[in-house]
Amino acid sequence: MKTCKYKTGFTLVEMLIVIAVIAILVSMVIAVASRIDNKAKEQLTESTLAILNAALEQFSDYGYRYKYADYSGFDFPLDCNDFLQVDFEDTLEDALGLNPDDVSITGFHDPNYSGSEALYFFLSKVPTSRKTISKIDGSLITDKDINGDELKINVDGIEYPLLRFIDPWGKTLWYDYYDEWETVLSDRMESRRNFPLITSAGPDGVFGTDDDITNR
Repeated sequence: MKTCKYKTGFTLVEMLIVIAVIAILVSMVIAVASRIDNKAKEQLTESTLAILNAALEQFSDYGYRYKYADYSGFDFPLDCNDFLQVDFEDTLEDALGLNPDDVSITGFHDPNYSGSEALYFFLSKVPTSRKTISKIDGSLITDKDINGDELKINVDGIEYPLLRFIDPWGKTLWYDYYDEWETVLSDRMESRRNFPLITSAGPDGVFGTDDDITNR
């Protein structure tokens, strides 16, 4: 009498097929999760920009006055995009009516931070604007330099964290009050926008691409 033996294991081909199917499913789950994550971050960015819009309107309505007379025509926080540390310090000294060397920054300062730092700095000078930006998620405000160390600013003998706005992907927000970057104050006055433009580089972290998110 013959007995039948049945194979109970998988063949190599069957195992490879199973592994391939699992890999495809995992990649699909990761892609969906990434899209969901980016969508949530986009919504958070849009809500943050809406808050900043409100704060800018309050700043303008308040009628903040810069100490240096030549700044009197500016209705919004100064645009300091790409300012080196020394230029940023000098601009704040002029705007606040301070003496040379009354403003100093400690930490590794990146010129790409200057526009967002100036935005935060001046919005915090107006009580209503300061209250409004306090509604922004704390993870989107930072004082860290590129090394992860704290940036600090000393203004007339008082030290503060040098804060700036970032997006959920960790990229510093770009603040444009002038249509063009100008070094001469009168030229900046001529090229100022009716309302500032704030831009997030979006998921790809690169400005000037289709996934940029703005306050417009």
